[in-house]
Amino acid sequence: MRLSTRLAKPAGPATPTYRVGDVLKLKSGGCAMTVAWSGPVLFASGNWLICQWFAETGELMQEMFPEETLERVRTRLRHIGQ
Repeated sequence: MRLSTRLAKPAGPATPTYRVGDVLKLKSGGCAMTVAWSGPVLFASGNWLICQWFAETGELMQEMFPEETLERVRTRLRHIGQ
């Protein structure tokens, strides 16, 4: 008798919601940040983002955040001539 074993295929990373260049902020508040990198990491599940922003002192800051803690910054588009 032949036993058939099926190995479950591991789920791949979810498609990232945000892309490099998107402007986001923490859902809890804070300043606008630009996504510099987006994708999976080895140490945790889900998609993570490396974001950059300028502190009030003008210093360039960078940190990594889980995707679900961020949201898109709503900006009003200006039309030329306004």
